[in-house]
Amino acid sequence: MIGDMTFDALNSPPLIAVVNNNLYLLEPYSNELRVYDINKNVWEKLGIVPVRAISVGGWGVAFKSLGDRLLLIGAMSSHSRNVTVYTCRPSTKVEELIWERSNDSYSDDGIHFSRFIHNCCVMFV
Repeated sequence: MIGDMTFDALNSPPLIAVVNNNLYLLEPYSNELRVYDINKNVWEKLGIVPVRAISVGGWGVAFKSLGDRLLLIGAMSSHSRNVTVYTCRPSTKVEELIWERSNDSYSDDGIHFSRFIHNCCVMFV
């Protein structure tokens, strides 16, 4: 199922979530969201996510299902220590996914947390 993907010991475990019986993967190397097509036995690319999972090898990024949505928490840039919360209703029928930013983001760059608090929040999710 993940045979064509590369994983490194320094990177996080696969970031996966299930929404509406579909398996989704956030691929840190490409910063892309993918969905598994069980009929074709392939991962289809859905688009780029709004956080920089690639800059931290997937560590410090929360990627979970939340009802019929995907929940994504992370920094928007590799130099930012600010965290932003996004949700998305994934679909293979749209050309581009719409990621909705949480109203709780206090500034354009998100909420500022220390690295310790940020990592604790990600692990809690």
